[in-house]
Amino acid sequence: MRNLMKGFFRLCGEKSIRIKQSIIFGFIDGLFESFPFLAVFYLFHRLGILNWEVTLLTLTDVLIITGIFLIGVVGRWIMKYFVYTFQSVASYDAVATARLSIGDHLKLAPMGYFTSHSIGNTVTTLTDDLHYIEQNSANILEKTINGCINVFVLMIGVSIFNWKIGIVFLIGSILSLVIISFMQSASLKTATISKEFQNQANNKVIEYLRGLSVYKLYPESKNTSKEMMNVFQRLRDSSYNMEKSFIGKSMMFLLVERCVCGLIMILTGIFVLQNSMSIENAVIMFVAVFIIYKPLENLGSMTGMIRMMEISLNRIENMQEVPIMKGGNKSSCDYRIELENVSFKYEDDQLDVIRDLSLTIPANSLTAIVGASGCGKTTLTRLIARFWDCTSGSVKIGGVNVKDIDIEELYSYFSIVFQNVFLFNDTIENNIKFGNPNATHEEVVACAKKACCHEFIEQLPNKYETIVGENGGTLSGGEKQRISIARAILKDAPIILLDEATSSVDPENEWLLQQAINELVKGKTVIMIAHKMKTIMNADQIVVMDKGKIHGLGTHEELLGTDAIYTKFWNARKNASEWQI
Repeated sequence: MRNLMKGFFRLCGEKSIRIKQSIIFGFIDGLFESFPFLAVFYLFHRLGILNWEVTLLTLTDVLIITGIFLIGVVGRWIMKYFVYTFQSVASYDAVATARLSIGDHLKLAPMGYFTSHSIGNTVTTLTDDLHYIEQNSANILEKTINGCINVFVLMIGVSIFNWKIGIVFLIGSILSLVIISFMQSASLKTATISKEFQNQANNKVIEYLRGLSVYKLYPESKNTSKEMMNVFQRLRDSSYNMEKSFIGKSMMFLLVERCVCGLIMILTGIFVLQNSMSIENAVIMFVAVFIIYKPLENLGSMTGMIRMMEISLNRIENMQEVPIMKGGNKSSCDYRIELENVSFKYEDDQLDVIRDLSLTIPANSLTAIVGASGCGKTTLTRLIARFWDCTSGSVKIGGVNVKDIDIEELYSYFSIVFQNVFLFNDTIENNIKFGNPNATHEEVVACAKKACCHEFIEQLPNKYETIVGENGGTLSGGEKQRISIARAILKDAPIILLDEATSSVDPENEWLLQQAINELVKGKTVIMIAHKMKTIMNADQIVVMDKGKIHGLGTHEELLGTDAIYTKFWNARKNASEWQI
């Protein structure tokens, strides 16, 4: 419970004062809850029922009883309003801030984090875990803390009236808390397992939806369906086991509570018969029996939820503590790129993907990178943009180490056109404006024209307001490529990274894309993973990579015939271009 309080208050930050205020209001609400009992007790007292006599009520008695009831009702209404208002505002604000904070934090995390952690786990944390905290934590925290306080206060009050019954209350409360402690210990393992299976289920669903077209065509999909069924069955079983682990201990808890309550009522009756307790005090004892264990019952019933919230908070904090790539306060006005003795591996136990590589890329030049699949071309471009930090060596822009440049400013230096384009489920205009949110519609249109996509956009029913669907699903591959190039043109960054965008499109789209790329790269420092002969021939320098190292460096004329790998690569491309059906 202590961990839940600390974790939740850390999550709430400045908003935690609101939660603490709601706890205070909740305690006052608990005091107002006793007012109807006081009114009934006063009614019995004035009627003489407690002294085995019956008298009529006066107008003053009626007003007092009515006043006590009204104070209790109005007081509870006011306190409940403050409790729920403060809880809701603080919880929703805190979780909204946490979502944005985690998003900003993950944006600065190295890409290696996302390759080594499942997307389902991240989605579960940002949605299910935060939603669970948002909906339950403040309310349960308030009820639990105030429940414990109320039990303590009532126990002291009962002890004042009769210390013997107070001891019975104390023993019963201690036994109840011990059983609750056992329930919490039992729920820790089962709740952890249940959460893990929930992550697996989310991963399987995401994987299934992404590969749906493949599953439809291949017989292996039957095995995949069985795997999904097994994951969901394990999730069902783990949830069942978590509930099952509570049953015996919950019954034990209720048994102890009911036995204690029965014992107190018996003792109260004995004390009354022995004239060692007044009837008024006996009535108070009977009322206390019915309300003193209610907070403990609530605490027992919320044990599983408390454990789930602790697990969710731990997962949220783990995500907030993901190591990020920090930058310095330096900047660069020269866009010459230098790699000095750069080595890189994705995991500590893997071999280097880039090995002791040194390279200088002049500003305002076109550098083509060629090589066999898996030689490190894409990894090299990602290191230049600092999607990862190199294991050893340094990457510099204008003589400044990229680690010393403010991370936001560093990313402003780059525009990247990936081979696999990502578009947001938004309008075409907003997808282009992602390169510059402050751009006007006219600037968007001008960039679309340069990227050769204005014509097809104008033919769409809603033109620039057309929703492209998830990941641009309503557009062809060539259309998505041109929109991504328009986005890059609008950003107008000084360094362009191109993962050959024309490698897998039809001839018509290839020509249009080439025109768009020509507009994009004017006056820029360009690094291109190249596959096309024309691109390679026009490059200012060509980097030939092999097994993470530079095998050759020079122009087309310098490398052809002198570098075996490049010559083989060139001949293969030339033969492929001449091949016909």
